[in-house]
Amino acid sequence: MREYDVVVVGGGPAGSTAATSTARAGLRTLLIERAVFPRDKVCGDCLNPGCWEVFAQLGVANEIAALPSARLRWVSFTNIRGVRIEHRFNADGPIEFGIKRSALDHALLKNAERAGAEIWQGQSVIGANPEWVIRTAKQAVLAKFLVAADGRNSSVARFLGSFPRTPTDRVAYQTYFSASRPAHVALELNRLGYMGMGSVGESEINLCVVARPREIDQLRREVSQRLGIGPRHRWNTIAPLSRQPVRPSHSTLFYTGDAARVVEPFTGEGILYALKSGMLAADAILESHRRGPDFRHHYEERHQELYAGRLWINQLARWSVLHPRISSACVELLRYCPWPLERMTRQVVEL
Repeated sequence: MREYDVVVVGGGPAGSTAATSTARAGLRTLLIERAVFPRDKVCGDCLNPGCWEVFAQLGVANEIAALPSARLRWVSFTNIRGVRIEHRFNADGPIEFGIKRSALDHALLKNAERAGAEIWQGQSVIGANPEWVIRTAKQAVLAKFLVAADGRNSSVARFLGSFPRTPTDRVAYQTYFSASRPAHVALELNRLGYMGMGSVGESEINLCVVARPREIDQLRREVSQRLGIGPRHRWNTIAPLSRQPVRPSHSTLFYTGDAARVVEPFTGEGILYALKSGMLAADAILESHRRGPDFRHHYEERHQELYAGRLWINQLARWSVLHPRISSACVELLRYCPWPLERMTRQVVEL
């Protein structure tokens, strides 16, 4: 059985970040990804300005800056009665970007490979045990350190008995369509759920619809008809949209990104949390490898600090989309008292 210093399961932003950092430090690193990149990913495709600091540390900022993208200058909110409010970002302040996950994740994965990580694409993990023996259909490997970066439906968490019981209270559908519109993010509340649109290029729009399982198909049909999207148009889906967090580490296992904690997609913060948690996991692994002690608690503390003081935004966003009528009344109030919206938006953008 082949042995690695680090095995990373999942090639999204969290996994590629962790693999890049550990491989660059000289640890024998394997990254296992079930898909073959580039691949589509259900996501709002919003890059928080804080992402660029991590990209610079990874040495991939220039490559990502060259990808097709859109500078998102403002965000709008529309309630179920059609009342709309806008918040424009400071022209001299941090800028949100819209970049397709297929391109972003591929760039990050290639960067991990250049750093020296071994990459297995198109291989699903079909087993894992507490000794960190990881099995795919082709072979089994042994890890000294294991990084679970395999998303909200983490296979690693399921195999190790850590996955929380999660009711599917909401489902998301996501697609792209062509349209000419100013580059911004538009969020619309609906009696069934909500719709989000964000520019990801000169004339390409990311469209997401979110609702309860029994209502999602109706919402998708209504939105498609309104935007002129045909019935054969390709959509991607994901569920559950949220779940309880798992303990971020156990011995030399580290959960990162959505595998550890799922943030409310309404806020557009998920990619940044994935990048930062991947970096934190790599730092903990390198410290433990060099100095010997178990740095699990150190990672847990820093992971908790990453989210501290910000969970209220996620809780508020989730409550808002589950109670669209009350939220719609709040939108009308924000027309006359906009500072709560400005505060929340500033906290998200300046993370």
